[in-house]
Amino acid sequence: MFENLTPADRVAAVHRWGGPVTAAQRAATTALLVDMLKAAERHGVTLADFDAVVDLPGGCLDVVLSKRAR
Repeated sequence: MFENLTPADRVAAVHRWGGPVTAAQRAATTALLVDMLKAAERHGVTLADFDAVVDLPGGCLDVVLSKRAR
């Protein structure tokens, strides 16, 4: 389902309630996701592995948005 999507595509597909997500927030989310996936890769873990148990792109967006609220 998500096999051919880039991290930016995956972030763009995330929808949350509340105000609109800005381009800067989406860029920050994509950068966070890419960095997390680079770290996970060292352990043999891919985004597909995360997809089996958690919405990592959505979680990254939640982190970025929560920083705005603090």
